[in-house]
Amino acid sequence: MLLLYKVMLSAIELILNKLEENKKLGLYRNIPGLSFNKNTSETEGSETFPAINNLFAKRNGRDLNYSTETVNLATNDYLGLSKNERVKTAARKAINLYGTSASSSFLISGHSDIHEKFEKELCKFKGGYENCILYPSGYQANIGIVKALSGLSPLKTFITFDELSHASIIDGVLSSGVKFKSFKHNDLKNLSDILDKHRNNKIKIVITEGVFSMDGDIPDLSGILNITKRNDALCIVDDAHATGTIGEKGGGSADFHDARPDAIIGTMGKALASNGAFVLSNGPIIEYLINFSRPFIYSTGIPPASAASGLEALSVIKENPGLVKTLRENSEFARNYLRQSGLNILNSSTHIIPILIGDENLAASIEKELLNAGIYLKAVRYPTVPKKSARLRLGINAGIDSAVLKNAIKEIADIILKKRIS
Repeated sequence: MLLLYKVMLSAIELILNKLEENKKLGLYRNIPGLSFNKNTSETEGSETFPAINNLFAKRNGRDLNYSTETVNLATNDYLGLSKNERVKTAARKAINLYGTSASSSFLISGHSDIHEKFEKELCKFKGGYENCILYPSGYQANIGIVKALSGLSPLKTFITFDELSHASIIDGVLSSGVKFKSFKHNDLKNLSDILDKHRNNKIKIVITEGVFSMDGDIPDLSGILNITKRNDALCIVDDAHATGTIGEKGGGSADFHDARPDAIIGTMGKALASNGAFVLSNGPIIEYLINFSRPFIYSTGIPPASAASGLEALSVIKENPGLVKTLRENSEFARNYLRQSGLNILNSSTHIIPILIGDENLAASIEKELLNAGIYLKAVRYPTVPKKSARLRLGINAGIDSAVLKNAIKEIADIILKKRIS
């Protein structure tokens, strides 16, 4: 008993030491208390839905020094649809009809008609895929497809993925137990060379992202698909930040590149204003996932209300193409202004705009100063990004008022430049 107590004490000491170390390095994290409230009315049927997005967060957090109204540029609600009345009404109706939960795995409780309709509409929206499977989260979807496909022939499988791929992709690869190697970010030659060295592997899988979540750039998907076809490899694209945001119709990678990877993964918790995730592919791959993907088999399905709100969000996007255009225009303004101000936004070409700071403590300090100025923007630090590449990550959205956005971007540039000088 005494030995067990000493082991527990040692573990606690290690935990406390690790937390203290993170504080010194500027890497300590806590969860802020936030309450987002819509301040303006919304006009149904408006092409651009100018008041969809909640722009302000009222102070509701002991650890946050909020001003009365704070411009939110940290959200992934890229089209502002989480506050849309049509989307909210669809969720309420689904709760009244189906209840609050799927209550079990889809394999036990089965789909409702709203789940099936949502899957069919996702297939159309994302480029005409044959079939779709819904997961509880993007993390589970990425792990689910990677591990399942790796299980076909583990000793003969090789995976290569972009070095800036999301943690869920990397975790899926690491847990699959197969041989793997990352390729240099958006480097087609490096990808080709790696696949050439592993041409004898029976199953080869290439994974990339539609829009990279920390750099905001887009891969040369057509080039990647040419390489994968030449090497008889499968291509998987994580479209979490591309769905609803790129392409003329907001269809994501398939829309933007006019190309169709072997499988596309996406989430509903961003532009689709819901929660959960999906994988789109041909019939056999989806059928295989239903039978062999453990995160799908052993998880409760997404609630019917999530499918209903995601389905309604798709309808709003289809009926209001101006939303995607407004997002693109807002993003172009922000990128151009920040670049002209001398700030490093890497190779961003989308609504995700990183402002490279470098030092973790400086990034955290700038985050606090921006908050005092009424701008909610998060510093992203190691291990989410490499050490000494801390950054402020802007998530531009379609609902923000043009004047509010311009003032906020100018204030961000002024504060960062002054902070660097001091």
